[in-house]
Amino acid sequence: MSPRQFRAGLVVLAVAYTFLFIAIIPPALIDRGFDFWGMALDTFDTPSAAAVSSDVLLSYAVLALWVAYEAVTRKVRRGWVALLLGLVTGMTVALAAYLLIRTRSVTSDALGQ
Repeated sequence: MSPRQFRAGLVVLAVAYTFLFIAIIPPALIDRGFDFWGMALDTFDTPSAAAVSSDVLLSYAVLALWVAYEAVTRKVRRGWVALLLGLVTGMTVALAAYLLIRTRSVTSDALGQ
């Protein structure tokens, strides 16, 4: 797989998730009377839902740790943008964004720029 195909795949997946997010979240918020906290707590209603929600939350923590680590060790800049996107949309977009940011940074380092 070429770097271009990799970046295109990341963008396609992030955009696909964003469309799903837009299709699911606003109607769910309207149904709950814009009770975002209640909707968030609903993700822990069953054991299986709680497991998935816990996985997503801890995955975000791992991504945050990775972003912080690589900001220092590899000088990857603007990783905070991916973390901010993750707070707004979710892990799919956050991870794809960070990989795009990181790919650009690591490629620039490899080229000596």
